[in-house]
Formats: sequence, C-alpha cells, structure tokens
Amino acid sequence: MTTLTTRSPFPALVEPGFSGMMRSLMNDPLFGPSIARVGSWVPAVEVSETTDALMLTAELPGLDEKNLKISIENNVLSIEGEKEQEITDAPPTKAYYINERYYGAFQRSFTLPRTVDVDHVKAIFLKGVLTITLQKLPQAKGRQIAVSKG
Repeated sequence: MTTLTTRSPFPALVEPGFSGMMRSLMNDPLFGPSIARVGSWVPAVEVSETTDALMLTAELPGLDEKNLKISIENNVLSIEGEKEQEITDAPPTKAYYINERYYGAFQRSFTLPRTVDVDHVKAIFLKGVLTITLQKLPQAKGRQIAVSKG
C-alpha cells in the first residue's frame, strides 16, 4: 500500500515568522537536506547496453562543458565537474526560502568491464545531458556457431 504525505509549500504559515519557516524547513526531510546539498552533489546517471556498446548518460543541468572532465585509467571511467552558482545583480541581502539547486564539485567513477574498448570511447554533451558511448571489443559481441551434421 502506498502512503502519501501532504506537505505545505509554505511551512511559515504553520508557525509565523521567518524563524518558524526555517525551523519547519530544517526539520522537513523533503526540504531540509537541500541546504546541505550545496557543495556536495552527485548527478543522476543511467547505464544501458546494446549488442555493440555500453552507454552511460548523466544529467548535468546548468553545467558548462568547460567544467567537465572525463578520463579512463586502469579500466575506471571517471567523470568530474563543477557547477558554479549563478551570480546575479541581486542585493547581497537576498534571502532564500527554498533552495533545491545543487552547486559545487562532483566526481563519479565506474569500473568498466574488460569487454569495453577503452580506445574507442565517445562523449557528447548536449542540453545538459552527457552521453558516453563505450564500444565493446569485437570478441565481446559474441558470434554464431554453425551446427553441422556429424
């Protein structure tokens, strides 16, 4: 059975004042962790496989490709990057009521199977989505064996 929890988008209405809102946000498991996210985030990834390749897709919204580094060493694929916080012309007294955006550096590492051809890896970064295609070695693709009459 699925349990639904209703949350007020305006917790300050429960306890008046800015301190009441902050206390509600800090104690709320949905909003509380967002404050700790600044400087430590891990992008979501998806790993899929076809007969010819493995594909790793990472969601990196707001990241600039100049802040992205991809490397392979000892059969370990590493993705590193940093999402810089946007600086606006807003006054320095700007207060955030909810901040669920991630900023800062991240690193993800993946041990590759020996069937990956590390010399033929392609990376495409388009609209905040990184797609890394890891071609399989020819012997990893398998082959059909003909059966003959004995």
